[in-house]
Amino acid sequence: MTRLSRISFVVLAFLAFTSIVWAGAPFPAVGATTSANGEFLVAMQFKYSNPDQQIRTIARVIYRVLRREEFINDKFITANPFWSDHWSVSMAPKGRPPLPFISDDGMYLVLVSVDPPFADITVLRIYRQRHGGEDLLGTYKLRDIWTADELKAHATLVSTGRPQWFTGSTLGFSKDNRAFVVRTPWGRELRLDLDGGAIHAQ
Repeated sequence: MTRLSRISFVVLAFLAFTSIVWAGAPFPAVGATTSANGEFLVAMQFKYSNPDQQIRTIARVIYRVLRREEFINDKFITANPFWSDHWSVSMAPKGRPPLPFISDDGMYLVLVSVDPPFADITVLRIYRQRHGGEDLLGTYKLRDIWTADELKAHATLVSTGRPQWFTGSTLGFSKDNRAFVVRTPWGRELRLDLDGGAIHAQ
């Protein structure tokens, strides 16, 4: 076997091994979510650069935040939920559309990237509702969330088939809706202050 053949064999074996290790169902095509208390819903509206093609490319995503209506003044009772527009955020994703998280008061929207663990990727975008639009309060890269040792041990340059950066983590708003909490797979908890942007590690 020539040297080139041996190298090719090693590369193919490595690719086959990583494919087996990370094989699994594709990431779900998420289209909506609700707040933890069920009072707000985020519906994802997609705009495509090639809408007439069988395989379409997402050019823009609109995250529509809707509030639950109770029909208080209309003497109308139903077990089915109804929703009204509240506010929205629009963005052009570079890859998979980020996952939306909405706070229980409907004022904060956090977009969580669906990407493998690269140190320089932006993993979190935090928005706040304001009259007539929204404010981008802050963006956070993976290196802001993981420690240098965690990045060295777990960040990767190989993207195909790798798990998402949040695999094994717990994500969500604090009970008082004043922070977005990330609990890493290694037990560290970070609280991202929604108003000031500070990160508090525990």
